[in-house]
Amino acid sequence: MLAVHWTPVNNTKSILKNGIRKSKTGLYCFPLTGIKQLDKWWVNFFNQSRVRARKKYNGIVFRITQDDLPASFRHWVGDRNLNITDLKTLEAEYRQTVLWRIGEQIAADKSLEDWKHHEKFMPLAEAALKDDPGILQEHMRSFGFMGFTFEDYEIILSSAIPANRIIKVIPQGNEFGRVLKQQKKFGPIKHRKAFYQSEE
Repeated sequence: MLAVHWTPVNNTKSILKNGIRKSKTGLYCFPLTGIKQLDKWWVNFFNQSRVRARKKYNGIVFRITQDDLPASFRHWVGDRNLNITDLKTLEAEYRQTVLWRIGEQIAADKSLEDWKHHEKFMPLAEAALKDDPGILQEHMRSFGFMGFTFEDYEIILSSAIPANRIIKVIPQGNEFGRVLKQQKKFGPIKHRKAFYQSEE
């Protein structure tokens, strides 16, 4: 499972060299969905809610491995116990969360009575998936659906991420703040990854 950890731009060079540190309560990240607006939800939350001072952020993308567990995967205001000890369980929880929401949607469309019974959501989703195997991917490509499902979720890992596990850096906006500054000074930089590697 790929994840993204958002950090102020000023921390990027250090992270690419030393890895992502964890706080006393763990390392916070978000499952990478491939939907840009959703993957940047936490950045928008930080800047719009003023929970933190407004800053420019970069997303540090890495693959979660078994060594990063135990972990937690919940709403940020929910239970933060690191009780997921297996990578397959973490991946299954992600999939089941999507299916549960699909079942909820089906129940709401069918009748208010079904919509009240949460235990019916998974069977409804599984039945729909059996009839139409493409329904899962269809929903996972929908920003509206995936945003409603995961927008304030977080993964908390119990270990730091070494620099050699970092796959790429993604910007908060369309371009990195530092890259824009460099472009104004030296002209366009075609390969962002090469730029960051040269900065180490």
